[in-house]
Amino acid sequence: MAGLNYCKGIFSRYNSESVKALRDLNFARFDNFYGEKAIADMIEIYLNPANDMIFSSIAETDYGTTKENIDNARELTNELKVKGLDTTIVECKILIATKEKQYLEKAQKQLKAIHQKNSNHVPTNVCMGLCLFIMKKSSDAKNFLKPVVTSEYQLHFAEYFELAWILMADYYISTNKYDLAEAELKKCLKYNKSNTKAEELMGLIKEKEKAYVDAAEHYQKAFNMSNKKNAGVGFRLAFNYLKANRLVDAIDVGKEILKVYPNFPKVKTDILDKARIGIRV
Repeated sequence: MAGLNYCKGIFSRYNSESVKALRDLNFARFDNFYGEKAIADMIEIYLNPANDMIFSSIAETDYGTTKENIDNARELTNELKVKGLDTTIVECKILIATKEKQYLEKAQKQLKAIHQKNSNHVPTNVCMGLCLFIMKKSSDAKNFLKPVVTSEYQLHFAEYFELAWILMADYYISTNKYDLAEAELKKCLKYNKSNTKAEELMGLIKEKEKAYVDAAEHYQKAFNMSNKKNAGVGFRLAFNYLKANRLVDAIDVGKEILKVYPNFPKVKTDILDKARIGIRV
């Protein structure tokens, strides 16, 4: 039963249903076999309920973490400690998720101590990169991420590799280096074809290049993988359908967004109304 609940929890997590995911993972939390992994996944959900980027060089992020979430993550981390696990990296991730200067500096200090002992430790390098990006130290952040994105892929650090590729691609997009960004995203999609953010950023690159048909294709994949619950991606998809003169598709996506988020800004005025006018013309 614990195994079933764990699987259901993971499915819900990547299906953009964080509340359901936490409920099912909680049922598996005390199991001898699945417990530790269930707790680890619960911590990740609390730190990033929207399963989105904690930091972006391109735009402000809204990953849904609250003080209550941080407190819950810390309580769960203590449970892992009781089990005798090393929780240093997890603790640093919690500090980073606050985005507060004092905690970012504390995380940086702890990560630096680990790095001095093992400069090739993937989680340490990626967490340090993320921390430094948030602290607006882009050059230093890249220095920690580059050894990861240029090294051989390690399956047991899959999520860290994906985050490193995404962070580097996001940075390259912010500096208009689209070829470099696309190369990082292709690495990500090579190993995980279900990475929603990678498809979203591929769509953004194509949109900036005014290749609206290609952009819509990537946004469509990202929107579907988010279980059609990422309104931001849905809006970009509908916008690119408009640009590609696929007006009926733009209307359909606009309606999908409003089903979940009835008051999402500009869907009616910038998507639905414009598409309907275009059809009448």
